[in-house]
Amino acid sequence: MRASLVVAVVALATRVAVADEPPAPTATEPEPAPAPTAVPDEPEPQPEAIHNEEEDAGPLILVEQIDITGNTATQSELIRRALPIEPGDLIRAGDPRLRDARFKVLALGYFLDVQLAMHKGSARGQVVIEVKVIERGTFTLNRLWFGTNTLTPAWLGADVGDRNLFGLGISIGGGFIYAGHGDIDGSRNQLATELRVSDGSLFGTQFGAFGSVTFVQGSDPYRVAGTSADDAVDFKAFPYRRFGGRLGITYDLTTLTRISAGLRLEQITTTLPVAPTQLLPDGRTATVDLHLRPGESYVSSIGASIDRDTRPDPILPHSGGRITVAGEIGAGEYTFATLFAGYEHWWPLRNERHTIGLRLAGGVVIGDAPRFDRIYISDVDHMLTPRALGLVLSTAAPLGILGTRGDKPSYGDLGGSATLEYAARLFRGSGKDRVYGGDLFVGAGLWGLAETSDLQARDTRLWKALPVDVYVDAGVRIDTEIGVFELTVSNALGRLR
Repeated sequence: MRASLVVAVVALATRVAVADEPPAPTATEPEPAPAPTAVPDEPEPQPEAIHNEEEDAGPLILVEQIDITGNTATQSELIRRALPIEPGDLIRAGDPRLRDARFKVLALGYFLDVQLAMHKGSARGQVVIEVKVIERGTFTLNRLWFGTNTLTPAWLGADVGDRNLFGLGISIGGGFIYAGHGDIDGSRNQLATELRVSDGSLFGTQFGAFGSVTFVQGSDPYRVAGTSADDAVDFKAFPYRRFGGRLGITYDLTTLTRISAGLRLEQITTTLPVAPTQLLPDGRTATVDLHLRPGESYVSSIGASIDRDTRPDPILPHSGGRITVAGEIGAGEYTFATLFAGYEHWWPLRNERHTIGLRLAGGVVIGDAPRFDRIYISDVDHMLTPRALGLVLSTAAPLGILGTRGDKPSYGDLGGSATLEYAARLFRGSGKDRVYGGDLFVGAGLWGLAETSDLQARDTRLWKALPVDVYVDAGVRIDTEIGVFELTVSNALGRLR
C-alpha cells in the first residue's frame, strides 16, 4: 500500500455520502395531520365529496384558501402544485388527503420538516389550511472521492448539485474525478465526468423528466496470475473510453411511489489484448472474458424502475422502509437483460431514539452485458473501494473471513448482500448551525458474487465453492446542510486498499 499516515487520518475523518437525487426524500406513515382546535359547523352535505368511510370522519368543511409559510428559497407555487388538495375542495377532518399533503411536500426533498394546521375561515363551515415548511439547503456535496492504493497511487474528485435550482424544483448535478495510474502493465491515468438534470413535476403534473451525459476515459485491470494477491505483476490493464447518455420520464403513481422509464445510448471504444489468459496456482491457464467488443461498439437499451419510500428521514432513518426494483434490456451489439432490487426496513425502538434496520440488495445479469453493466465486487462487499463514475480504482481482493472460495471473481452475473444494522441517535438539530442530526451505528452483512457457470461446474463441496463472505462496519453519520459525512471503518478501508 502507498498510503501515508496523513491519508489514513483524513480517510477516517471524512466521507460524503449521497443525499442527492433519485429519488427525492419521502416520508413514512406519520401521525395524521392535527385536527382543528375549533371545528366549524357543517354545511349542507354534498354526496360527490364523500369518497369512503375514512373520509367520513369529522364534519364536512370547505377549503377557503391554502397558506404557505416558512419558505424562502422555494417558490410557493411549487409547493402548491405538490398538494393533493386546493381551494374550493370539500373535505373532512379525517380526509387522508391531509396526511398525503404532508407526504407530497416532504417528497420534494427540499424540506427538513412539513406541518399542516387548520384555521377558521372567513365564513361558517370554511377553513384556511396552513402548510408550514422548514427548508433544507439546496446545494449538496453528494460524493467526495480520494484515496491511494496499488492500482491508483492517488485519486481525487467530487460530485455536487443543486436540488432546487432558483426555487423552481429543477435539480442539476455533476461530478468529476481524476485518478493517476500505478505500476500495472497497460494502466494509464483515468478521468470521468457526468452532468445530470431532472424535474420531478413537469408543469405541475405527476410527470417528471431526467437526463444525463457521461464521459469516461479509463483503464480497467484484469488478473493474469494468482487468485487473491494484490501485486501489480499479477494484473494487466486495457484502455477504454465511454461516452453516452440517458433520457427518461417519471410518474408519481401514488404519494410515496414513483415509476420511471428511460432510454440509454452509449459508445464504447477499447483496445483489447489478444486472447487474455490467467495463470492459476496449479499451473493451468484459464481464458479471461473481458465482456467487451474490440474497437468501437454501441450499447442501446431501455429500462424501467419503481421506487416506494416510506421513511420519514431517508438520510438517518429510524422507521419506515423502501423498496426499489429496476430492470434494463439491451439490444444490438450487446444483447442482455438485468434485474436489480433492493429492500430495507427500520424498526424503531424507544421512541425512535434507537433502531434496527435490515437491508437486502441483489441482482442478476442475463446475456451478453458489457463489462461495465455487470455486478462488480465492491457493489456487494462494502469493505472494498467502490467504483466512482464507473472507474475501477482498486485491485484489492476481499477479506477471506468465512474460509469459503478464495478466488472470488471481480465481476459476476449474480450477486447481492444482506445487512443487519443497529443505530442510535446522537442528536437532532434544527439546522440553524447547518447540522441536522447524527447517528452512531454498527452493522454486519453477508455478501456473494458469482458467475453462474462457476456454480454449475465445481470440483469441491458446495460451501467451499460458494463465493460468499461477510463484512462489518461501524462509525458515525452526520447529516448536514450539504450532505452526509461518514466516519466509518469500511470507508477508511475503501480509501486505502
